[in-house]
Amino acid sequence: MVGEHGDSSVALWSSISVGGVPILSFLEKQEITYEKELLEKIRKAVVESAYEVIRLKGYTSWAIGYSVASLARSILRDQHRIHPVSLLAKGFYGIGDEKEVFLSLPAQLGRSGVLGVTNVHLTEEEAGKLRHSAETLWEIQKQLGI
Repeated sequence: MVGEHGDSSVALWSSISVGGVPILSFLEKQEITYEKELLEKIRKAVVESAYEVIRLKGYTSWAIGYSVASLARSILRDQHRIHPVSLLAKGFYGIGDEKEVFLSLPAQLGRSGVLGVTNVHLTEEEAGKLRHSAETLWEIQKQLGI
């Protein structure tokens, strides 16, 4: 998931692989049909899962703690692993330089911090949704005067 942390987040279905095999390409080659509506339902379920956890437990601290530990491990051990982290997104994936928004993007982390944004191939549809996510945040920032 990339983009803002909420309703306009983007699932990068084209980048999902199992055993190194891109899953959507595999389904197409095997002539197995899938519905984009089902993929959207899954994306929405992921977005709404935090609300469900909060409703049931009252907090999401375990997931946050695990994420922070994983980020710290990559940085302290200089692992150069890729993590979705919030970064200034202007100039990436067609997001205009005038839009100073921070979005979750796949970035390589090491002892020096963010080593770079990973150039993940996005379909035009995914890139458009990511630009829409940036626009959503940009509009909110303008309304707030920041």
